[in-house]
Amino acid sequence: MEENIKVIVVDDEPESRELLVTLLEDYTNIIVSAQTGSVDEALGFIAIEPPDIVFLDIHMPKKTGFDLVIALRNLNIKSQIIFVTAYDQYAIQAVKHAAFDYLLKPINEEELKNAITRFQTERTKTNLSDKIEVLFNTINGCSRLRFYTRSGFIFINLHEIVYLEADGNYSTIVLLNNKNVTITQSLGQIEDELSTKDFFRVNRSAIINLKFLSRVNRRSKMCHISTGEIDLEFSITLEQIKILESMSY
Repeated sequence: MEENIKVIVVDDEPESRELLVTLLEDYTNIIVSAQTGSVDEALGFIAIEPPDIVFLDIHMPKKTGFDLVIALRNLNIKSQIIFVTAYDQYAIQAVKHAAFDYLLKPINEEELKNAITRFQTERTKTNLSDKIEVLFNTINGCSRLRFYTRSGFIFINLHEIVYLEADGNYSTIVLLNNKNVTITQSLGQIEDELSTKDFFRVNRSAIINLKFLSRVNRRSKMCHISTGEIDLEFSITLEQIKILESMSY
C-alpha cells in the first residue's frame, strides 16, 4: 500500500492553483491539505501541520515563493519544495542551481508524474537544508545593485524597490518604506541591469517592480501598482501592454 503524501498548493493565480489540485486528484495517495494564494497564509498552514510537499509558485505579489522558502528555512521546516513557475530564466536558474525540482506552467501531466515519482524515490536521501542554503545564497547574491549618488554610491536590495522615476538626467528610486533615493543615473543607464530582475519600463519616465503590479487597464492605458502602503497608477502604451501580456512573471 502506497504511503500517503500530504501537499499544499501555493499560487496566487486561482486557475493555475485549481488546475494543479485537479491533476493531483488522480493520485489516490496524495492529500491536498490546503491551497492558498498568499505566502503568509501558506506559512500559517505549514507551521501548524508541515506537509510532505509544497507546490510553490515563485512570482506572487507582495511576497514571493523564495520568501516562503526562507521563512521555512528559519523555522527549520523540512517540507519538500516543488516550484511551479511560468518561464523565467533568472528564477529557474536559481532553482536549478539549488537542485530543487520545478514544473513549468501550464503544468504538463507527465512532468507532474515525474516530479512526484522523484519525490517518492528520493525523499529519504534529500538534504533539504543544503538545498535551501544554496538557494538562499544564490538569491542574496543577485538581490542588490549599486547605484551612484551625488556623494558616492549606495547598495539597494532589489526587492525593496517599488518603482523608479526619471528626474531629468537623474532618477528617483521609491522604496517599500516610502523612502526616496535620488541617483545620478538615468533610467536608460540602469534599465539593462534591472530588466532580468522583475522590473519593467512602462513608459519613458518609469520602471516598476512587477512584483507590485496589481492590474492593467487596456482602455485607459494605465497600470496600477500596490504594496499595501503605496498605491499608484502609471500610464502605459498599448505596445508595452502587449509585451507584458507575453511575459511570464
